[in-house]
Amino acid sequence: MLLGHNGDVLGRRKEANEESTKGSPIDRPLGPSHIVIAGGEVAEWAAMSESDWRRRIDVIASAASGHGARHVTVFPYGATPTAGSMEPIRVEVSGVRVLVDPRSNGRERIAETLRVAGDGSSFDEKSVESLLHGEAGEPDLVVVLGAPNRLPPSLVWELAYSELVFIPVHWSDLDATILSEAFDVFFGRERRFGGVDE
Repeated sequence: MLLGHNGDVLGRRKEANEESTKGSPIDRPLGPSHIVIAGGEVAEWAAMSESDWRRRIDVIASAASGHGARHVTVFPYGATPTAGSMEPIRVEVSGVRVLVDPRSNGRERIAETLRVAGDGSSFDEKSVESLLHGEAGEPDLVVVLGAPNRLPPSLVWELAYSELVFIPVHWSDLDATILSEAFDVFFGRERRFGGVDE
């Protein structure tokens, strides 16, 4: 069972999405440009072979490309890594730039980014976003592999305006079908970018 961030079961979202996407492609909502996936622990990531990672990244990039995304960032769900346990992976597949970032503590990641960039500059929301995500920009969709009652510590900045979709599956069970269903939830939503109903 897949859940949206408000606890809606995916099936209901999928039905609404099928109605909303009828008609010409021009009438359909724009897809996400940048998605984030949070899942797995750094220890299990480090245990994956190069071919395991290649297959996983191919699945992620293919699903992202098929739904219009051009950037994917993958963060661990939790567990602080031991020093040097895994290096980031940066690769482009099917026109999608994928970054696997093993930093599991989002606050440390933000602090480190600002420390490296800090030359006496003052920072605002726009400059921090640019430093953290570069040309990918702030993520439109965050797919969390885990329970909807707990947010991964790897996500801090990404929670501000992103749409959250919780999928109660293990990292090793992530496949193209699950990612496609997460995109269906995204397309079934009316985005408010942090706003509320009037």
